[in-house]
Order: sequence, then structure tokens, then C-alpha cells
Amino acid sequence: MHMVHHLDVAQALTLLLHTDGLNGEIFNIANDAPITLYELADSVGQAADAFAPAEGPLNDPFEGIMDISKLRKQTGFRPLVPSYYVARDLDIL
Repeated sequence: MHMVHHLDVAQALTLLLHTDGLNGEIFNIANDAPITLYELADSVGQAADAFAPAEGPLNDPFEGIMDISKLRKQTGFRPLVPSYYVARDLDIL
């Protein structure tokens, strides 16, 4: 799944508000590195409690993956916080 830091939401909204010709357009905002729910649970020490050992493969491994190419192309957006791990390491979760 993709996440997005509030700094990047603010950046994207500012870029969108200052870019002409986007009236009525819809844009996805996300970071550069989606993570699994298992990784997220594991990062806070809860993976063993949240997931059964016999979990099978995902039905759709691309569910929750966002395409932000339109936002990049039309506004020049680049995430300031490109991943959950960067936010965690910078202590800005």
C-alpha cells in the first residue's frame, strides 16, 4: 500500500493550486515506495500478532498501489518524504 506524508500532501496541493489549466482534474498523491501491511505491522513489532504464520499469497499484489505519474508530469511533484522508512528514520511519523 502507498502512504503519503503530510509534508507531501501540502507540497502537492500547493503545486496544484499554482499550476494553470487543472480545473476539474483529479490527481493521486503518494510517496515513491509502497510497503506491505506486514512491513508496517513489523515496524512496530506487531507482525506476529497481526498475521497468521500460514498466510497465503496476495490475491492482488498491486491493490493499493497509486499511479502518481500524472501529478509528476503536470506539476513536477517529487515527494519530500519518499518512503515510510525515510519518515521513520527522520522521526517525522
